[in-house]
Amino acid sequence: MSAKMNKIFLREIQNLDAAGLLRTETPVVETEDMKVDFKGNKNVLNFIGNDILGWSSDGYVHEAAEAALEKYGTGSTSARNSIGTLEIVKKLESKLASFFGLDDCIVFPSSYFANISLFEPLTNKTDTIFIDEMCSPGLFDGVNLSNANVITYKHQDYEDLEYELKCAQNSRFRIIVTDAVFSTDGNYAELKRIQKLKEVYDAITVVDDSLGIGVLGENGKGTFNHLQLEKNPDLQTGTFAQALGNVSGGFIAGNKDLINWIRHTSRAYILSEPISPINAAVVLMAIETLEQDSFNPKTDAGNPDLNEEQSALERLYSNSTYVKNEMTQNNWKVKKNDYPFVSINVGSTLNAQKMVEALFDKNILVSALCYPNTPEGASLLRINISANHTKKQLNKLIKSMTEAFALIK
Repeated sequence: MSAKMNKIFLREIQNLDAAGLLRTETPVVETEDMKVDFKGNKNVLNFIGNDILGWSSDGYVHEAAEAALEKYGTGSTSARNSIGTLEIVKKLESKLASFFGLDDCIVFPSSYFANISLFEPLTNKTDTIFIDEMCSPGLFDGVNLSNANVITYKHQDYEDLEYELKCAQNSRFRIIVTDAVFSTDGNYAELKRIQKLKEVYDAITVVDDSLGIGVLGENGKGTFNHLQLEKNPDLQTGTFAQALGNVSGGFIAGNKDLINWIRHTSRAYILSEPISPINAAVVLMAIETLEQDSFNPKTDAGNPDLNEEQSALERLYSNSTYVKNEMTQNNWKVKKNDYPFVSINVGSTLNAQKMVEALFDKNILVSALCYPNTPEGASLLRINISANHTKKQLNKLIKSMTEAFALIK
């Protein structure tokens, strides 16, 4: 790199540091008791992690991973179109399609890879993509890599979406893109309304259900099942990094012809190795466990009295119900939704920073969402509740938050 370029980037890094925006990736060790050990110096309760069903410490999941390692080794050794596909990866794709009631499925090294692989092979300059302004960054990156005209519609403003659809009726394809559950506040997209617009304007629907799968619906089948919708999206994407095993990997599932075209034309698919057989085994075990779970978030209220005999899903909703009840009694501005994670409006960005720092000082790890991810003055404190949190840990969270809130009043 030239001396000029080096000087420019060094200055930019210094500017980030001066603004307090420079990130450091501290070495940590996650423990089985929902704690994070920071280099042996500080041990904090983890309310920021994505292992919401606790699979990373599940004994049966560990056994499935060890068996896959013994049988298949660590990987496929090459891209799928070069060497073929391990049977366990094909089994996972078939299982996912069946689980969600969709035609076909294709897996990727991550959900981000899935989202950026989807749109470029399907589109040309005569197509138009309509995406909700609050969709996940991966979806935005995917549509921006496409060849289509991209229109961002106002967040959950379906009249705005319909207006844009009307203006694009000369397009070859019209593709409506949305998250099923929005990560900022846990609200659901109005998928039934989107399906009606799809039918009226002959559109294709692409829905990222990363937050819904494994958590919502009967046996964790996702948001479409949870909302009891008769029709599925044309294409659905999702992640394994949360409720389906807490391992890297993602997928696209849906219409078999669209999936087959992606298999043959997506460069990200063609040039990448699939997920490891270990990860595939973990996800398969997670799905098989969910299929045996009788708890249904749509019909069964989460019992706040946690006990060891509850399933992972029931423990998750028990914990979430307990925390939300306690926080509501404290008159905190909890975002009202029936999704398990908790979002609390704390006002300004400065308030959010103070809360996160104060809680970290009390050995509680949470995250904050601030502008531009939220409107100015409506910053959110995000708390990820897990099936493996104990009542004692939840009580410590509530007590620590009470003390932290006193700092911003």
